[in-house]
Amino acid sequence: MNIAVCDDDTGMIETLTAMLYETADIHGISIRCSIFFDGMSVIEAVKGQGIYFDLIYMDIKMCGMSGIQTAQAIRDIGVLNLIVFISAYEEYMTELFWVEPFRFLRKPIDMVEFRNVFLAACRRINRTAGYYTFFFNKTIYKIPFDRIIYFESRDRVIYICTVGSRNALEIDKFYGKMKDVERQVTSMDNRFLRIHQSFLVNFDHIKRTTYTEVEMFGGRRLQISKDRQKSVRDRLCVLLNG
Repeated sequence: MNIAVCDDDTGMIETLTAMLYETADIHGISIRCSIFFDGMSVIEAVKGQGIYFDLIYMDIKMCGMSGIQTAQAIRDIGVLNLIVFISAYEEYMTELFWVEPFRFLRKPIDMVEFRNVFLAACRRINRTAGYYTFFFNKTIYKIPFDRIIYFESRDRVIYICTVGSRNALEIDKFYGKMKDVERQVTSMDNRFLRIHQSFLVNFDHIKRTTYTEVEMFGGRRLQISKDRQKSVRDRLCVLLNG
């Protein structure tokens, strides 16, 4: 598991990395930690170098760009990794909502709480670590579910929009029927939902939604068909609460 630790306090960096390696070792989890002392360095690693971090531990109050501003920049790129915010203060909780945090840890960090948050993150990451496999031009392809933004069906061709290398949007394709894709995908990952005859979308990549359309990270807006509007809204409520 690839982890980023970002804090402008050297002592806190050392504490966090020691706790991470100790906890991972106890539970037999392989991790690699990258250390950052400011938000811009994290953004450069993600956006400029195309590094994908499964989990980011981020201090909220840092010199220069705050942790919340850093997280917003990462979300604007379309990256939906798990972010655990760390702070000695709780007045930032309302602002955190907009950047979809995974958890919040209060300083000084309690080891039991830290371990519980880390293991919960591991469970979430493992749940989304499956692959969708398809065949095209005599070649077999595997794409992690968490990188798939949506499937689109056009003229018996299925197009897969994904977050590719360097976090750029990529399109792959294969011949097939959307109903078969839906059956295969939803049997392995319950966070995909059919919003239209032509679209199967990943809930984790939805930026915002109205009753008639969803806007995906990356900017594309997809229509929700009239006959699916109620079922999609009900499904979204379940996913938001679960």
